[in-house]
Amino acid sequence: MTSGQMPVTVQQIAAALGALGAYEGENTPAEHAGRSAGLGADVYRLRLLNTLLGAVQKQAQFADETREDSEELFSAWGEQLKAAVDPEDAAKQMGFLGWQVRRAGVPLYSVAQDPEAGPGVVAASRAGEALHTLLGVIVAVDEALPKGDVDTVVRQYGVLHIAREFLVDALDNLDTLLGMVEAGQP
Repeated sequence: MTSGQMPVTVQQIAAALGALGAYEGENTPAEHAGRSAGLGADVYRLRLLNTLLGAVQKQAQFADETREDSEELFSAWGEQLKAAVDPEDAAKQMGFLGWQVRRAGVPLYSVAQDPEAGPGVVAASRAGEALHTLLGVIVAVDEALPKGDVDTVVRQYGVLHIAREFLVDALDNLDTLLGMVEAGQP
């Protein structure tokens, strides 16, 4: 690991949360030690990191909403990708994007499990699953080809069929939603 990839400490995460006004607590070593002991050090660190991620994402959302220029937004969004992964490594970029899609998709999938969620939510959930699956195929193929790993590439054929099933289900649910709208149903 390079120094840029070293995991940050609980104290560093808490300091960043404090700087954003998003830390709730005393932010003392004793408090962190107590929470680490109660949850487990790795789980506590994971929770703090996700709290920080949410706080930073909210700030990014506020900033995004003030921009109307698509080029400015795309350029700014590119900075996130550059900060997260090597901009020259397409497989790592697709892997990171897949991780982001999964993070957004899992809660959406949970909401879609509610029978009252409706076909629009189910369509969005299935489309998200398809996107995550397709990004996984891209990563698998990009990593397998340079190694001459033909078996992995061939296995992606079946995974592509799974992605297709997700998309077909998304379209079916979208058609259901369109039918409901056309019939004047809420």
